[in-house]
Amino acid sequence: MSFEVRQAVRVWLAALLIGACASEPELNRYRLGDTGPGRSGGSRDPVIEDLRARYPAYFEIVLDPTSIVDPDLRPLRRDLEKHPVDRENFDALNAVAIGYFEMNARTGLDSDTGESGGTYFADSFRTAKLIAVPVRAYGGTPDPNLRDAILDFFEDIAAGRKPGTRVTGARLVRILGSLEQKESDPERKARIRQIVSRLRHVRALPGRRRGLVSARQDPGPSNRRGGDERGG
Repeated sequence: MSFEVRQAVRVWLAALLIGACASEPELNRYRLGDTGPGRSGGSRDPVIEDLRARYPAYFEIVLDPTSIVDPDLRPLRRDLEKHPVDRENFDALNAVAIGYFEMNARTGLDSDTGESGGTYFADSFRTAKLIAVPVRAYGGTPDPNLRDAILDFFEDIAAGRKPGTRVTGARLVRILGSLEQKESDPERKARIRQIVSRLRHVRALPGRRRGLVSARQDPGPSNRRGGDERGG
């Protein structure tokens, strides 16, 4: 291999490494906060497509509106709690959030019948188990960026913009309150108190029960119910 070729290869590898280092921090965060219900749960959503290969069995279950199977949360728990913190921790957090929002949306009551869907109880138990994953990780990591990302997730719930969160968000008050006891940073403690306050004041508004996948297939504004539940 000539000197010129070796130099070209070195430059190419260096550029590749720099590009990877530059793009990686963009993924080391909570990625659903700026998405509306259609974008954060549709089967073609870019975040889901990015994470599906890492957790294929998990997404097969949580995105199936007819499934009552408990997903195996051990891979997510392992990745979210790993040390040192890297992209895998944040991938696991975002996967938890997608599963929570999808199944949580299906636990709401149908505005026409006043009845819940056939997977109501299964989805309720599964969302409770999902929430326990980041709560446990929060107490086990000293990493400030990961703790902030976990709070971003709970803040997204408290905002009440995604389907079902206005109905179920208030159930998390006690759980979020427990995080304050695990926190020593005064600014983060204050943030937790703000999230808890928002959850306490969340109010259920009328809206048709639907998951995020079905929200992506929504035919249009004229056929929507419960407009206040829609995200941006």
